[in-house]
Amino acid sequence: MPSLLAAALLWGAVAAALAGQVMILRSSRRVIGRTPGARRPIEWLFAIGPAVVLVVVLILTWHAATRPPVLRMDVLPVAGELRS
Repeated sequence: MPSLLAAALLWGAVAAALAGQVMILRSSRRVIGRTPGARRPIEWLFAIGPAVVLVVVLILTWHAATRPPVLRMDVLPVAGELRS
């Protein structure tokens, strides 16, 4: 389980990114409504594409933040060393 600070920072970043993407899509919708019909799919791709990539990055970040730490060390014994 992540620390409370890490979770709060991540969810704060999610909220800020969500607010920014909503504003970008809102303004894009107004502008795309005034563009010629042939360019609309390309304009929507450039508006929605970064939002999809951002969602994937935030999901991967959450999985990395909640993964338990793993530390593995292989130590070879030295000649004459006592091991129990």
